[in-house]
Formats: sequence, C-alpha cells, structure tokens
Amino acid sequence: MRDFRYAAMAFRPDARRLAISAPNGELALWDTSAPASPVRAGRLRMRHGIVAAAWNPAAATMLATAASDGTVAVWRLPDDRRPECVAEWAGPAGRPRSTGWVAEGRCLFSTAGTGRTAVWDVRSGDCVGQAELSGGQPVVATHCRGDQVVAITGSGWARLWRPGREPGDWIRLTGTAVRACAWSSTLLVIAAENGQLACYDADFQPVVDLRIAPERLGALACSDGGRLVASFDGGDVIAVDLDGTLRWETSMGAEPARSIAVAGGLIAVAGRSARPTLLALLNGSGIAA
Repeated sequence: MRDFRYAAMAFRPDARRLAISAPNGELALWDTSAPASPVRAGRLRMRHGIVAAAWNPAAATMLATAASDGTVAVWRLPDDRRPECVAEWAGPAGRPRSTGWVAEGRCLFSTAGTGRTAVWDVRSGDCVGQAELSGGQPVVATHCRGDQVVAITGSGWARLWRPGREPGDWIRLTGTAVRACAWSSTLLVIAAENGQLACYDADFQPVVDLRIAPERLGALACSDGGRLVASFDGGDVIAVDLDGTLRWETSMGAEPARSIAVAGGLIAVAGRSARPTLLALLNGSGIAA
C-alpha cells in the first residue's frame, strides 16, 4: 500500500453518508443518499490532520475521528445542521492506527500504531481502560467484537482485550507478514504482501485461503455477504467471492486506490482526491466519480 499521509474513510452503514480524508488532513463529508450524484455535506477539522474515522453502529449521526497527534473526538452530524464536536480526549501517544466503537456504540476506542489502546465511555467521558495490545509489534488494524477490542499485528498475530481486564492470549493467524485487514459482520480477512488472502470466522478459525492476484495489494474491504473487494498499486480494483470466483474487475487509472469502504450495495474508492468514486458491489459498474 502506498504511503498516503491521510487515508481515513468511513461509510455509514446505511450507505447515505461517507467520510473521507482530504489531502490537507480535513475530513470531507458526502451525502451519498443519491449515489449517482453525491453532494458535499460539510467538512471536519481538528488541530492536526484526521487519520481515522468510524461511524457509531447504534447512532447514525455520531462519528468518531482520530487525529495524527492522538487526539480523539466524537462528532454529532445531523443531516439538517452543521457538524458539532461533542467530546474530545487525548488518546494514546503515537499516530493512531484506527478508531472505532465497542459495547454497541456506548464506548469509543483508539489504537496507536504501537498497539497502545485506550477506551472511553462516551456518555460519562471517563477513560474505562488502557492497555498495550501488541507487545511492541506494529499494529495493522484494530476492530471491535462485542465489548472487546481486537488487534491484528503486522507479524500475523491477533489479540483480544476487554476493557477493565488484562489482554487475552495471543492467537496465531499466519506466519506471513500482514499487509491489510478487513472485517465484515462475520469474517476477518487478512492480506499478505503476495496477494494471498486468509479468511477467519468470529472465533478466528480458518474459513478459506485465496490467492487473488500476484500484484501488490493496496486496500481491502469485505461486504457482509462475503464479497471481497481489493485494489492494487497498478490501479485495478477487483471483487472476489469466497469460493475464489472473480466477479468483476475495473481500473481506477494511473492513481491507485488508497482506501475502500463497503456499505449496502455500494463501494466507495478513493485515491488522493477527497472526492470518492462510487461503484456497484454487484458488478463494479461506475455510479459516480
């Protein structure tokens, strides 16, 4: 994956709003309720550039952001009013790798690239836990599983943590260096440098291994239906089913996709621009660019 300075992207689960990084570190908001003609719906700005974002799964108007200095914020984004920052915390030291929600959207976490993670209760504002999840190994991504945070390291290990307790045991997923991760409601997908994908269920049991392409993978996403969408440094974007069937392939041109997000039947793909390309998950046809 190319080293884009800001590559945050978050698709609201109803596919009606999209948040995407701009080159200057702001977060551009798009109204995608009419996918053929997305409309700018505002922008978010923090003291430092925004590097991660996540919509609250239980409150459609709430968005979490993490800035490059570690600051974490919660925004209220009603469709008919200006954005409002309703809470802000100093997160773990180091550039954040990801942010997200646990405990059905009641708590917010942020994880630095070093694995240091903090969780806050959004209603009270209290920090309800801090932990070192990776043992110093670089973290590729973190995600929520119920009231637990799951960290995936670049060396192929997973670790779960329930705030208020000690982190769980290490889980070995792969012996290959991990390039990217993606989650759906039922799957974890990890990608190696060589284009090999490994899929796991909610208990981290192997589901299937796939070799999707010999090219260097750029970004990865997974739909709740199990369709995998991947981009490559050459500019191609493909969709593959879990049985290995290539469903479609398209090209983004000379500029590779830095980020991919899936919601409903839509795929959002972004390069350096803050304007997304929207594709149909079913067949990859362009809806808006």
